[in-house]
Amino acid sequence: MKYFLVIVFLVVSFAAGAQNVVGIVTDKTTSQPVIGATVAYGKLLTQTNRGGLFEFDGVKMNDSLKVTAVGYLPYTLLVTAANASQHIELLQKVSELKQVDIFGDRNFKKDSLANRADYAKQFNYKHPRVMDAFGNGMNFYPGEFFSIDLLALARALTYKSTNAYKINKMLVRDEHDQFVGEHFNRGIVSHIVNLQGDTLSAFLVQYRPTYEFTLKATVYDMEVYIKDCYKKFGAAGFNGSNPFRKPSSDSTEVVKLN
Repeated sequence: MKYFLVIVFLVVSFAAGAQNVVGIVTDKTTSQPVIGATVAYGKLLTQTNRGGLFEFDGVKMNDSLKVTAVGYLPYTLLVTAANASQHIELLQKVSELKQVDIFGDRNFKKDSLANRADYAKQFNYKHPRVMDAFGNGMNFYPGEFFSIDLLALARALTYKSTNAYKINKMLVRDEHDQFVGEHFNRGIVSHIVNLQGDTLSAFLVQYRPTYEFTLKATVYDMEVYIKDCYKKFGAAGFNGSNPFRKPSSDSTEVVKLN
């Protein structure tokens, strides 16, 4: 048993040490993938695919990652084991920016389906389970012979440190953020309550609802929520706290308004 545990430890350590650098490059303004961006990691070069994805397999950590694309400011980052998976948002060059009017005419469902098609492999990721490492699914009896796939066991024990897991969580989080933004944004809020400029920005940050609430809320529910939050916002001198925050983090930052 002692030697078995040593072997498992060595395999897990080996699996945890193998590191890839992977990420998604998007336009910070539009949230759309930046296709064909040049990504350099140390002396290695690659380009983002149609989904804005890039990956460097089995590389050493603590080297510089640089992303460049026509019309965008360059992005540089020192990569470590803690940030080997990245969602990189590129800023357009100021000289090429034009003032535009943004209207709420995007279809979230259509955008979401297109996004899931582009990132199908990442969205469909299923993490390995410990029971899969056992030939009989851990349903063995005393005296019965059983086999263990040590590599499968190592993957099951370390999957949360893998880039595939991190990218999956990042994509799901971004999709949830976009869904909330579809139902709680400047246009919708300013249409329901009389807020503009910095005051509106502060309200959007402090009272942004959770994905779980937004998913269940009807149009009427959201309107009532916005009006109730507006009353709290005004009563707090336009510095109110988000009622959806957990008590452990229910701190309110004072926002200076012009």
